[in-house]
Amino acid sequence: MSVVNVRKIEKEGQTRIALFFKYQRDIADRVKSIPNRKYSRSLKCWHLPYTSESWRHLKNTNLELIIDEEKSIAIDRKLRYDESAIDEYWMEKLEGFEKYLEIIRYRDATIRSYMAVMKLFLAWVCKHGITVWNLSTLEAFNHEYFIQGKHSKSYQNIWASAIKLFLDKYTEFHINVKEIERPRTSKVLPNVLSTEEIKRLLNSYRNLKHKAIIMTIYACGLRKSELINLKLSDLDGKRNVIRIRNSKGAKDRDISFPKALKKLLKVYYKQYKPREYLFNGQDQLQYSGSSISKLLKAGIKRSGIDKHVTPHSLRHSYATHLVEKNINLRYIQEALGHKSSKTTEIYTYLSKENIGNMTSPVDFWDD
Repeated sequence: MSVVNVRKIEKEGQTRIALFFKYQRDIADRVKSIPNRKYSRSLKCWHLPYTSESWRHLKNTNLELIIDEEKSIAIDRKLRYDESAIDEYWMEKLEGFEKYLEIIRYRDATIRSYMAVMKLFLAWVCKHGITVWNLSTLEAFNHEYFIQGKHSKSYQNIWASAIKLFLDKYTEFHINVKEIERPRTSKVLPNVLSTEEIKRLLNSYRNLKHKAIIMTIYACGLRKSELINLKLSDLDGKRNVIRIRNSKGAKDRDISFPKALKKLLKVYYKQYKPREYLFNGQDQLQYSGSSISKLLKAGIKRSGIDKHVTPHSLRHSYATHLVEKNINLRYIQEALGHKSSKTTEIYTYLSKENIGNMTSPVDFWDD
């Protein structure tokens, strides 16, 4: 019997239809036929947009659907707000806000995040019939949604940034945005691979393209998005420079083109002949972020490295290794594209050379 348990969940600030079922090839194939479906590894389920169109496609699969109302209600207690509750006045403001973010050239991912949290906030305002906002209004939503709903600090910070921009541009309410509290950030040092571990990781790849991707991220200290958006025209072999365009903060920067990387990419180019972007995906012009994470995870496992490693860990490793080679911190800041030198200074704490040279009070004890 093709039975699927259906629940309503929230995923990245959006209401979704979640599908839970014991794996059967027939069920999986029918679910995969539904447009805009996605798979969540953390929840171990397929999920769809919570729309009438998704429900229509779902019913057309002829699967036996069991609506799990009890668990959906439990999830609803995590305080989601229906976008349809936003009145026409605020929807017009919201549309203007989205255009404003596009005009000032915010990245697409940032715009999506800001719009999602602003829809949540405006739905909450309209649901409670709040017509005049003040600092207490913002604090009430902040506490109800982020604290009671147990959402992450990073998600809370996204809302704080979005609401500050929105207040400044699209409301008549005079609220001092500096008084909007942000969550205290945890000072957790990132995981860093040693030079030996980086070499083991690179040597674990038999697939030339995968090796070239990991090598490029580490050798240039790139963010995952920067690697994905890197075009062939951004590589200047004659000047030994790579141009990173429209990075975080809508900034361009030039970084050095390492000789070892250039040598590897020449071999890669001859074999794969990429078009426009340095790394093409299987079915699209750009490589995907999830594919990078997967191939890195597989390489870490093969290398026997017992650390939690993400693509950003390679960027941390790049910076830390430069500090260990006594490269000027200002240069590292420019190479990483950091706005503030304070952000770069974290790598001085991660440097094994600095830590190894420190003394302890016991070193001054008499024998």
